[in-house]
Amino acid sequence: MIIGEKNKLKMIRKSDLGFMLSDGKDTVLLHYKEATKELIVDEYVDVFVYLDKEGRTAASMHEPNITISKHGFVSVVDVKDFGVYVSNNCAKDLLISKDNLPYNKELWPQVGDKICGYVKIKGDKMLAKPLNRDEINYIRSEVAYAKDEIVTGYVAKVSEAGVGIVSKEFKWIFVPQKQLRGNYRLGEEVMPKITSKSNSEYYGSLNDVKEKMLDGDCEIIIDYLKKHNGVMALTAKSSADDVFTVFKMSRKAFKRALGSLYKERIVDCLENETKLI
Repeated sequence: MIIGEKNKLKMIRKSDLGFMLSDGKDTVLLHYKEATKELIVDEYVDVFVYLDKEGRTAASMHEPNITISKHGFVSVVDVKDFGVYVSNNCAKDLLISKDNLPYNKELWPQVGDKICGYVKIKGDKMLAKPLNRDEINYIRSEVAYAKDEIVTGYVAKVSEAGVGIVSKEFKWIFVPQKQLRGNYRLGEEVMPKITSKSNSEYYGSLNDVKEKMLDGDCEIIIDYLKKHNGVMALTAKSSADDVFTVFKMSRKAFKRALGSLYKERIVDCLENETKLI
């Protein structure tokens, strides 16, 4: 049984708390709230094995965002003096230690920011560790960006020379200091414009991106809201057909514009509607 990874285990019996699973040698509890269906004896199930708050092994049928061997993005859910906690889609949130965060706490991520990382086991603790530049480049994503393309990513490194960004497609984008338009923190969502490429890495710019994004599609959405009492039923979760029917634009363009308006606090994105602030 590998802690921090997905394991195929057999359900051997039920207990008051949940299902007892085994790999033939060790057993682990799958709490009822971490099960996505009812299990029967001798049934095999794929589960994520993790360490709970007391350092005991536990299992979850929910798909983890990251494992020891699987990288991905995790959202920050709490900030402490000793680090930040991120959600991994199971009962136990993971700690990113302050040892893996900037010395300056003003550069630490805030709740809702996203970090690209993986699971690391340290003694009796299971942590999350951010991926660095070399690890991102090792992934060798097949995605390619065109010059002047605007992409979405999250700040992964802040230095005097500039800002390193991990795109949603796991590409490293470096924005030199002279191409920045403000201060940035780790995990902050940004939308750099690609300026050039060197080997597997890209260079980008954050100058004037905000102003340009507020043109075109953003203005169309703002105009629509103003004509409908500041409220619309469309959200980032709306279907491509619904978006096209109202705005005659793609769902991708709509989400990008909506995200820009939200970041600028021009709109408020609720569960079932979007409101003009």
